[in-house]
Amino acid sequence: MPPIRGFSVSNENFPGSDYTADEWEFVAAVAAYQKRWGRRYPSWREAFNILVALGYRKVAPPAALPRMTAAEREVVALARERFEESARPPGDATSAPPA
Repeated sequence: MPPIRGFSVSNENFPGSDYTADEWEFVAAVAAYQKRWGRRYPSWREAFNILVALGYRKVAPPAALPRMTAAEREVVALARERFEESARPPGDATSAPPA
């Protein structure tokens, strides 16, 4: 059986994974939190509390997220369409095939 490699071993040498010092500090803080509290998957609230403990403070108004690409819009539209189809009750007139 091959050895189990941890998160940092497999990712720190992967192309495109050149983390900044701040990112490594956050990764280390999350790992320490997980070890201390025995929580493999911290909630978003816990992740936010880790950031606050590292000194995060909101100092600027929120900025808009970048616009979606055409491919992303297509994926969202398809997912929305499939969700709406699955949410229709059986026998609904809108789900019946055209006559």
